[in-house]
Amino acid sequence: MARQATWKLVPSIPLVVRRIKMADDRSEKEVIEGYFHQGYQNDVILEFLSVYHNITISLSSLKRRLRAYGLRRVRNEVNEQELKDIITREINNGCGSLGYRAIWHLLRLEYHLHVPRHLVARIAKEVDPYGVQLRKRRRFTRRRYLVYGPNFCWHADGYDKLKPYGFPVHGAIDGYSRKILWLELSRSNNKPEMPAKYYLDGVKRNMGCPILLRTDCGTENGVMAAMQCYLRQDGTDEFSGENAHKYGSSPANQRIEGWWSFFRRGRAGWWIDFFKDMAESGVLDIGNTLHMECLWFCFESVLQDELDKVKDHWNSHRIRPSRNGSVSGVPDVLYYLPQRSGGIECLHIVQRQQVDEMEQHIQYENPDESNIYQEYFYYVLDSAQLILPTNAAEAYELFQKLIDYASPPL
Repeated sequence: MARQATWKLVPSIPLVVRRIKMADDRSEKEVIEGYFHQGYQNDVILEFLSVYHNITISLSSLKRRLRAYGLRRVRNEVNEQELKDIITREINNGCGSLGYRAIWHLLRLEYHLHVPRHLVARIAKEVDPYGVQLRKRRRFTRRRYLVYGPNFCWHADGYDKLKPYGFPVHGAIDGYSRKILWLELSRSNNKPEMPAKYYLDGVKRNMGCPILLRTDCGTENGVMAAMQCYLRQDGTDEFSGENAHKYGSSPANQRIEGWWSFFRRGRAGWWIDFFKDMAESGVLDIGNTLHMECLWFCFESVLQDELDKVKDHWNSHRIRPSRNGSVSGVPDVLYYLPQRSGGIECLHIVQRQQVDEMEQHIQYENPDESNIYQEYFYYVLDSAQLILPTNAAEAYELFQKLIDYASPPL
C-alpha cells in the first residue's frame, strides 16, 4: 500500500493510556526474566519496564539484576547431546521446515537456552540435512510497502490449507510492525461472526481500532468490515467512515498473504504432511464424520497451542533489513515502541460502549457445547481414565484409541 501524502496525522495520545499494561500482576523478577528470554536487548528491556510497568532503573542496575537471576546471553556450559535431543524433537514435532535462526530463537523463547547460533546451525545440519538443502533453494521477492506506524493498517485473512482436515485458521497482522495480532483455530472461518469476534477481541485488547482494515472479498468479512467502518465513523481523515475498510484480492492483501507463506514453510507444512500421512495410511478417513470429529477432539488444543507458540515466536524474533522500505526489528518492539524506529502511533481510540454495542450483533454459539460426538469422546476419556494430549504424538495415540472404542468389533 503506497503512502498517502494527503492524510493528516492526529495528535498522538501517550502509549501508556492506550495499552493494557502487560503482565502488571507479575513481580519485577518475572517481568525482567520474560523480556530477557524473548531476546530483547538491555536498552529495550529498560524502555518496556519504564513505559508499561512503571519500573525505572538504570542500565547498571538491570545488569546486576540479570547477574543475580543467573541470566546470561550466551552459555558455554551447554550439554550438546541434550541440545541435539531438543532440536531433533522440535524438528519432528512441527518445526521441520524452520531454519537454524528460527530454531535458535525458539530455544531461547521456550526452553530458556541461550546458546551460540553457530552451534544450533551445525546441529540442525546434522539432524536434518535434507531440510537444510530444501531451504537453501528457496527465494522470496518482496514488494514495496510503506505505512506511518503501528495500527495504521491491519490485514486480516483466513488460512484454508488445513481446512480439509477440519482446522481452518484465522489471523491478522499489523502492517507496520508485522506483529501477529491474533491467530485462532475455529470450526469454520466462513461464518462472518468468527472473524468479527476475533476483530472485536483485538479492539478490546488495544482499546482502539486501526485507521484502516484490509481483507479479501470473502463474504465472511462483511460483519468485520461493517464494524470497522462504524468505529471510524467520527474520524476526520480520508480513511474515516466507509473508507476505513478496504476490500482487495488476496495477492493485494500482501502483509498477511506473505505471512501465510512463511507459516506454510515454517510450521503448517509439517502438519499438512502429518494429516496427509494419516489419511494415506488408512488411519484417518476424511469422509467419515466420526473420524473428523475425533480428529478435532484430539488435535484442537494441540494445534491451538502450536498457533500460540508460532505467534509468540514470530512477534519476538528479529526481522532483518530489506530493500523494500519496510522497517526492520522485532515486531513487538516495533509495535509497542514505535518511536524507536521513527514510527507514529496511529491507533484510533474506541469507547467501551461502542464495543459493547458491536458485541450484541455477534450471535456466537460454541458448536462443541451441543455436539454429541464431543460429549461422547469426553465420556470415553473419563471412563477409560485417559488424558488430553499435549503434543502431536499423544494426540495421534489418543485418536487411535478413541476410534477403537467407537468402532464395533467385527
